[in-house]
Amino acid sequence: MGTARRRSKVETELPRELREEANRLILEGVTYDDLAAWSREKGFEISRSAWGRYGKEYYASYQAIRQFEDQSRALAGEAGEGLTMDEALTKMLQQRVAAALMRGEWDVMEVPRLLADVAKLQASNISREKLKADFADRAKAAADRVEKILAQGARTIARTGGLTDRTIQIIRREILGIAKQ
Repeated sequence: MGTARRRSKVETELPRELREEANRLILEGVTYDDLAAWSREKGFEISRSAWGRYGKEYYASYQAIRQFEDQSRALAGEAGEGLTMDEALTKMLQQRVAAALMRGEWDVMEVPRLLADVAKLQASNISREKLKADFADRAKAAADRVEKILAQGARTIARTGGLTDRTIQIIRREILGIAKQ
């Protein structure tokens, strides 16, 4: 079982809003001396070395996330949309979790919670896809109803300078176009 890492003074003392601002500053390349001065101005005594440890760890995590995102985009290009992409991402995440466990970087007791969170994410993606499909179906049904109503009344409207068959088709296309977005 791995040992718990000691939490940084930046994590334990700095409020979340200031930590988020500090994270942005780190990514912008602000020096650790400047971060120490910045935190002093905000009322927090955090040393340059504490900022150095935190900054290196934060930047490494940021880089790992960026690399994961790049790999996800590459997989998306290969796998396409929908569940295939989710399956590819899940497989990649499972491989990384297994590798981290084998290296002793994660506590085995944390893995079930992580995997449960992944399952929730997948369920959320499935729900989103169902909602998109349902919206597209409803938009098509609405377009069909509008077309039917307009077609039935088109002769009357046309006599009074109203809609043509072309106008009806344009309206239908516009309604269905909403469903594709």
